[in-house]
Amino acid sequence: MDRVETPDTKGRTAVPANVSESEEIDLTPIRTYWQLVRQRFVRHRLAVIALVALAILVTLAVVVPLATGDLYQQTGFARSRGPATLEAPLGYDRLGINLFVRLMKGTQTSLIIGLAAVLIIVGIGTLVGSIAGYAGGWLDNLLMRMVDVVLSLPVLFIILMIVAFFGVGDVRVVIIAIGITGWTLAARLIRAEFLALRNADFVQAARALGAGHRRIIMRHMLPSAMAPLIVAAALGVADSVVTEAALSFLGFGISPPEASLGNMLTGATTLFLRDPIQVFYPGTVLILIVLCASFLGDGLRDALDPRQKIAD
Repeated sequence: MDRVETPDTKGRTAVPANVSESEEIDLTPIRTYWQLVRQRFVRHRLAVIALVALAILVTLAVVVPLATGDLYQQTGFARSRGPATLEAPLGYDRLGINLFVRLMKGTQTSLIIGLAAVLIIVGIGTLVGSIAGYAGGWLDNLLMRMVDVVLSLPVLFIILMIVAFFGVGDVRVVIIAIGITGWTLAARLIRAEFLALRNADFVQAARALGAGHRRIIMRHMLPSAMAPLIVAAALGVADSVVTEAALSFLGFGISPPEASLGNMLTGATTLFLRDPIQVFYPGTVLILIVLCASFLGDGLRDALDPRQKIAD
């Protein structure tokens, strides 16, 4: 005879009468995939700290430039290398510019370039990788040989050529140059996931039900392949910010009076022995962005991996 569970007076499920007290009943609530992702991520302490630190930095980089306008460009030789004040917590540089305001504006510029470049990287990498992994055969071979050709090129030299030819100091040129040369890792990750998924049962079922190639890729395979792509995007932001800093340091990136972490480092190198603190500020923010992105990517990798277990 089947057991029947009846709710008690408080709406809870009562234990069946024919179940002995010694029997263990698993009443653990069922958790969804994203609930498990959140729990695994919260257990990664470095990733949580990195997320909080990055959120604070992004908030300052957005709010401070909006509140101060063009103050990051305003010089005043009367306050050259002035001490820290309430209005200028980091003091002033040799031109009398508020260091804190300029640092936040430079951080904003570098983060915008990093995020925008990652969008291009993810877009191109997803397109190439999904087509190669889904189609297979000669098309996969052709696209992967194209990836190998791009990987064999000296990336920094190609970026320098693009920026020098299309316009030094133009933010849009820098974003495009970084984006179109850094998509190969994303393409390989997506291709590997698609190769593993294209013969999966749910893909075969969708194909048997008459779903088209586009629908299978966009609705069934791509969502299942997003985990490594999200991790690659988090790490790609750090790489793009460092690349922008290198370009600006070499004089091919963002040009003054606009601010970026790279040209702030360039302007402070001549004062390194006399006033090293002006190198310390943009260098510290740059290192902080890279570390936060690395720890965040590591935490996302563990959180999005369905093989990771959570101890109750």
